[in-house]
Amino acid sequence: MAAPLLDWAETSPSRVALLLPGGDAVREVTWEQLTHDVLRMAAYLRRSGVERADRVVLWSDNRYEWIVIDLAILLLGAVHVPLHGSLSPPAAAAQIAHAEPKMVIVSSEAMVAGLQRHTGGLALQRPIEVIEGGCEWLPLLERTANLPLAEGDEIVAESAEQFDPEAITTILYSSGTSGEPKAVALTQANLISNCRAIVSVFEEAPDERRLNFLPFSHIYARTCDLYGWLTGGSQLALARGRETVYADCQATRPTMLNAVPFFYDRVMQTVLQSQRDGAPVGIRDLLGPRIRMCISGGAPLPVSTFDFFHQHDVPLLPGYGLTESSPVISMSTLDAFRRGAVGKAIPGIEVRFADDGELLTRGPHVMKEYWKDPKLTRETIRDGWLYTGDLGAIDEDGYIYITGRKKELLALSTGKKAVPTYIESLLCRDPLIQQAMVVGNDRPFLAAIVVPNMELLRERLTQPGADPNAAIDLQAAETCAPFQQAIAQQLRDLLVREVFALPVLIGMLSPVPG
Repeated sequence: MAAPLLDWAETSPSRVALLLPGGDAVREVTWEQLTHDVLRMAAYLRRSGVERADRVVLWSDNRYEWIVIDLAILLLGAVHVPLHGSLSPPAAAAQIAHAEPKMVIVSSEAMVAGLQRHTGGLALQRPIEVIEGGCEWLPLLERTANLPLAEGDEIVAESAEQFDPEAITTILYSSGTSGEPKAVALTQANLISNCRAIVSVFEEAPDERRLNFLPFSHIYARTCDLYGWLTGGSQLALARGRETVYADCQATRPTMLNAVPFFYDRVMQTVLQSQRDGAPVGIRDLLGPRIRMCISGGAPLPVSTFDFFHQHDVPLLPGYGLTESSPVISMSTLDAFRRGAVGKAIPGIEVRFADDGELLTRGPHVMKEYWKDPKLTRETIRDGWLYTGDLGAIDEDGYIYITGRKKELLALSTGKKAVPTYIESLLCRDPLIQQAMVVGNDRPFLAAIVVPNMELLRERLTQPGADPNAAIDLQAAETCAPFQQAIAQQLRDLLVREVFALPVLIGMLSPVPG
């Protein structure tokens, strides 16, 4: 997976590979500079005792050093175990104990202290490195800066001789839908096949520029941003954080963006709010003037968000996948997308649907195993087919539609089954409904709990000359009527018979990036 790095350093050494916004300036890193840092980091890890197949834990948010360390681990043939930077110390300590790494690398001394408190020092009974340095450490890149490149070159030669595409190269802790972390083991072949398929679909040019802000510890960003950039030889801009995405887009002017539906919904809400405030901004005012496409993954994309972006001439392209599939199974493209679909299967893989509607997939993208869990591995992969747990369908043109999770099926007392997420998505197509939750296990019919779009509801209900700030009675007949109409329109013959309205959002929402 690290081989393209060496190719780009040889063929395009002075071409900009990375853009790192910070303050008033954007730092540019060439392919040659990046490669030198990676070679020296690989040499440093080797000197520290890391060998082929050893596991190395990296507990950090995205940063330049994350990329350098990841590629150095790949060059060594070791196994990268990334932990989410937002993990609590107890959760990080538990995953470190499960991974049994040769080395632990963390961002800060505070993380070391957290591990010390929650493990009694057990997590520290192995080499530990601190990226930022501190009282006892210099910053990690300073410690590697003077190492001879020749040591890295030796590692490259050894790696070429000993390369095993079926060897585990990363272990990722994925909660899936159960909440219990599962250790997904992916191979070099898994990652290489997925990246090549992605790049072949999008046919990237050297001047393509991604902006990344999703965590590399998730396989979505790691494959689609980090390794997609590396394979295609384009440019990657690394946002400083979620709060600075808009500013970093303006500073680096990306052409494409990978994000989750929540982010795109926040973009839509920001644009709509600006229009209501009388100071309208457009999508490109937020994401940069060069943005030509946005890609959505990680969760279902509401059709209302899809429609909004396309109406503003910014294609929003949904895809689908799992950590267990490296992760991409299907993608929409600029030339092939369909409303409500998650695109078509990527080249080189198979997709079919079981009799109960579960999506199955087979090919080089399917994980090697759940590490340390052969029973779950056998249950999930049968005859080479990965059982995704997702329900859906495929149309005559090959477009895939995901309708819900198999484990989320509601069993009504009548014997009928219902997919709540599908019904919820239909409800949320109406602008009056901001959130929806469908319930009904062991009942003869379904009920929906909805959160109204209070601002829009107020506009529709306010009579001329009335107080626009007056309280809204959610039990009043005139209030319920718009919801009854919306539900009748969206659900028609489905089994929802009762609707309850809540005046507040369900759950907590993160702040809008700015």
